[in-house]
Amino acid sequence: MSSTVYATLEIGTSRTVLAIGESEAGEEMKLVSFASIPSTGVRKSQIIDINQATQSVRSVIGEIERKSKAEGGSIDIANAFLVINGSHVNATPLQSATAISGRNVTQEDVDRVTENARQIAGATGDLASLDIAEQDYAVDNMAGILNPLGMSGRALKLNVLHLTADKNRIQDAKTAADGAHLELRDPLFACTCAAEAVLDAHEKKNGVLVLDLGGGSTGYAVYDNEVLVDAGSIGVGGDHVTNDIVHAFSLPQSLSEVIKRRHAQATIADDEEAGRIVLSPSSSGGEERSISRRSLSIVVNARMKELIAIIREHLEEKELLARLHCGVVLCGGGAQLRELDTLIQEELGIPAKIGIPKRISGLPKDESPALYATAAGALLAARAAYPEEHSFFDTLKGIFK
Repeated sequence: MSSTVYATLEIGTSRTVLAIGESEAGEEMKLVSFASIPSTGVRKSQIIDINQATQSVRSVIGEIERKSKAEGGSIDIANAFLVINGSHVNATPLQSATAISGRNVTQEDVDRVTENARQIAGATGDLASLDIAEQDYAVDNMAGILNPLGMSGRALKLNVLHLTADKNRIQDAKTAADGAHLELRDPLFACTCAAEAVLDAHEKKNGVLVLDLGGGSTGYAVYDNEVLVDAGSIGVGGDHVTNDIVHAFSLPQSLSEVIKRRHAQATIADDEEAGRIVLSPSSSGGEERSISRRSLSIVVNARMKELIAIIREHLEEKELLARLHCGVVLCGGGAQLRELDTLIQEELGIPAKIGIPKRISGLPKDESPALYATAAGALLAARAAYPEEHSFFDTLKGIFK
């Protein structure tokens, strides 16, 4: 049986990630290679230095090639699906319609109204289309129809959610990748990719919020009644927490990042049990000092409560919070922050948990599986869009040429 191979690239604020997956018809997707290196030339999920971003892409490709050689193989990656995040990602409800003139709705009518929706979504000017998620149909004034076939009326309407991103930001990523001789293919939204990896059918049906907590931004995706009903990105991420630690304690950026990863928590630590974090002279600028764990947790808690308040306000404005019966699923590097699930439960009043990728094998054995959700989901999304694009040997000439 022939295999199809996919590659995905994310040039994130904190990390540049390249993943390669292999799939056979009817079989589970398998992650065959994965590399993640610190990003350069990226701030708040946007490229600010093309040359530095290009070097990050070269480095992550080189890491994949190094791993392949260590395993006795040899690959040269030529193209990959682009995974994006950032506050320029937005979702807009659209509606298309077609006349049916009092007769029964046919499959041709459904195809026509779907094509009309795609044409409307295509007229986006400076925006690139990431996804067109069908919501429901309406026949005349009867709304909320899931399957309109056979129904009669004068007009058939289709509601969709159009997910878009700034074309210029995508072009910047393509320019950076071109410099590393890597062709970028369809752009994919990081958070809906992560959702594809961590959610099950029950959660999508009964209402769930996925949060993809990155370095420069936090992506969100809401599913209800088995469809994507809202998505976007908020310009607050893990780097903001690091910068807060820098300013609160007058520490170097690199040390603040280490402290965040090793010691930070989202809830405020108890006075008596908190204690202090001792910093070595070499790391803190030449003198031995310590910082209060409680003070650290106060700083981190303030930033995370700000982010959750933004999320809550958005959900309430869209009347979505009460529909999240399956709560919140956390993905990305920020999901590692201790007690974040507890804080979200306190602030939103719904359960929260760490997302674990499903329907894909070969993931590294790691204490933080949420780190791989976006890459895993991007591979699954690529397969869904192009299920049998190439045989394994044809792909070796394309992706691995």
